Amino acid sequence: MPGAAALTAVLGFERAMDFDAVDRSILHILREDGRASHASIAKAVGLSAPAVGERIRKLEQAGVIEGYRAVLNPHNVGLPICAFVAIAPQPRKPARGLVERLLGLPEIEELHAVAGTYSYIAKVRVPSTQALDGFLDRLFMLEGVERTETTMVLRTNAERPMYLPFEPR
Repeated sequence: MPGAAALTAVLGFERAMDFDAVDRSILHILREDGRASHASIAKAVGLSAPAVGERIRKLEQAGVIEGYRAVLNPHNVGLPICAFVAIAPQPRKPARGLVERLLGLPEIEELHAVAGTYSYIAKVRVPSTQALDGFLDRLFMLEGVERTETTMVLRTNAERPMYLPFEPR
């Protein structure tokens, strides 16, 4: 069986960190409430607040916890229209330049490289259907874009935190 370094080189990703029960509990709590105090987490996991702080620091340093942010309601900040836009790049054009140009469009909330007919899927938020139309016009004129296909969201049934693989299903 190949070693971890060989697997990383072949598969292109690292194996997930091993988490003990306390780390799993801390991650679950922080996923649900990123503002939870070390004291409240300590009470829930049966450790001291400094011990919890040290574990959180280690999880941050390992890249497990990448940051903390507020979850904003798109409707309440004036961005009620959500769409997913599939993007096919022009053949024989460097994808790196296209990705940089796409990331320069503030309407794009998420950008994923995908396998299939299209090479990228972008999650877009805008204030109106007219704004979406204008965004799509600008997107289609962007250097490196061959074609697009847009699916507008009618209703969002769920937007939830990521599933943790060690949680019961």
